[in-house]
Amino acid sequence: MKNNNKVSHLTRMQMHGWFDVLVRIVCIGLIFGIVALIGQISYVNTAKTYTEAMGAYEREQALDWFAKNRGFMAALCTGFCCFGAMGLVLIRFVSPVIANDVQRQVRMRKAAGIAQNVGATVVALVMIFPLYWMVISSFKHTDELLAPTPTLWPETWVFDTYPNVLKRAPFGTYFFNTIYSTFFQMVFQLGIGVLAAYGFSKGEFKGKNVLFLVVLGALMVPLQVTFVPIYVLISKMGWMNSFPGLIIPNLVSAYFIFMLRQNFMSVDNSYIEAGQIDGMGRIGTIFYVLCPMCKPTLITVSIITFINGWNSYFWPKMITTSNARRTLAVGINHIRQTFSGLEVQNYNEIMAAAVLAIMPIVALFLILQKYIMTGLSKASMK
Repeated sequence: MKNNNKVSHLTRMQMHGWFDVLVRIVCIGLIFGIVALIGQISYVNTAKTYTEAMGAYEREQALDWFAKNRGFMAALCTGFCCFGAMGLVLIRFVSPVIANDVQRQVRMRKAAGIAQNVGATVVALVMIFPLYWMVISSFKHTDELLAPTPTLWPETWVFDTYPNVLKRAPFGTYFFNTIYSTFFQMVFQLGIGVLAAYGFSKGEFKGKNVLFLVVLGALMVPLQVTFVPIYVLISKMGWMNSFPGLIIPNLVSAYFIFMLRQNFMSVDNSYIEAGQIDGMGRIGTIFYVLCPMCKPTLITVSIITFINGWNSYFWPKMITTSNARRTLAVGINHIRQTFSGLEVQNYNEIMAAAVLAIMPIVALFLILQKYIMTGLSKASMK
């Protein structure tokens, strides 16, 4: 009878949503414990070789990675195992008591809701704090920014940082270059992505899956790998410090082809057949049937393309050498370099330039965030 009770308790615990998560946490803790044990054994063996003439630095250098980090690994083991064990104990003893009382279930749901709100608030504050620090630092004096004790609020407000930045650098040119290059990247990536996604999702031709694997393989190749041949090609074509040099290497995105293809596959073929019955060709089917039905994903792709183009730094840094074609990210770095050599750098003006650069992105995200979340969720459904 006792064995049956044990089995029933274990079965009930396994049905709980947190059981598998807590077991994995305990297993991770045990792995950290094994690493800590290996470090302790290594430390003991290394300590036997110490001599009286060896100093503290020499003894520390004689230790390997496991021995040096044994304390940290032991702390991680303790934390993970204690958290997982406490969760399993609650599932075993507290969960049945709550399940048998409706009032306790209501109170538990309220407590869980409060805990979720508190946790979400803490995470949001951690994520927002760098933005807050950047904005508030743009209104501080340089001496206050360099003080040993940081201040969360300016002791003396400085309002001339933004006018100074606009005078020091041609921000209007930076904004125009960024908007111009980003717009054409967004248009071409969206157009090519839609046509390629239609072919890979609804088209029927030989080698379709092989070609799509090639597209997926392109996702694993970073820009830094293809940088040298593309840079040599752009240089030989005379496109340095030009919009074609900024735009053409970024006209196609393998990620967006994959994302749109997944979304198009979720659309039933009956809608396409209905459009064809009404006399639509392939282009009409794409733009009058598929695109309206996949509107959130298309908006998401457009927004991500805009953000990537707006924040692009590596390629514009390599391809531009003058203010005539510099983008915002490169321009801010150039502003930072103009202060080098001074006795005190104007970090408040650098912060002000960064604030001016991120304002359009933040505003765009706040306005269109629901489309971003909806588009990403739909693209991952298929």
